[in-house]
Amino acid sequence: MEPRVPLVNIATLERRTAPMQQRARDRIDLVLKATERLLATTTVDTITTSSIAAEADVPVSSIYRYFPNVFAIYKELFETRVAQIHGRIAEILEDGQYTTWRQRHLAVMLVLRSTLSDDPIYRPLFHLMLTTRELRIVKDQANAQIASYLATRWEQGLDGFRGGTPLAVARMATEIFTSFETLTSGELQPELTEQLFVEATVALERYLSFYLTDDAAG
Repeated sequence: MEPRVPLVNIATLERRTAPMQQRARDRIDLVLKATERLLATTTVDTITTSSIAAEADVPVSSIYRYFPNVFAIYKELFETRVAQIHGRIAEILEDGQYTTWRQRHLAVMLVLRSTLSDDPIYRPLFHLMLTTRELRIVKDQANAQIASYLATRWEQGLDGFRGGTPLAVARMATEIFTSFETLTSGELQPELTEQLFVEATVALERYLSFYLTDDAAG
């Protein structure tokens, strides 16, 4: 049985204060990198502010000066990675080398696949977003951001969008997109992970084919 993750209040997931001095920013960076190392090498239920402080070689009080709890650290790490993924998706969607939405779709799915393969802490972070109620809100907000971006694109007629409500289609497409993350957030055999990636890619392409056309510009 998985350890029960305690509930936290969403208001306690924000930094206590913004660091003004370089020394403070450096210390926060030490804390974030120490948490990354622990996520990559230990189980989540063993990570505490004390273990992070020991790994970062800083006093526990330094952590509490900026982060109210360990979940606030997870939130910052997750949001940083989500911003990177969204940035790469935006680059693909705006890149003229892709002449059809199907090419862009595959490139976007490969971004997600490479993130899960190359970043050793993205999987445990995403699992935390699923299993902690307040952190799930952070995940839902991230999904809403990318859906809003897609809806704006489709409202402009890009990708040959037709026959649906842009925001509704974008929200559903985003859920299908992140289903691969959800299904593989736990430990799986590499073969099954690859099979799930193929299935998620096919499912999203078939769904989008009802609303997007290849013969339109953009």
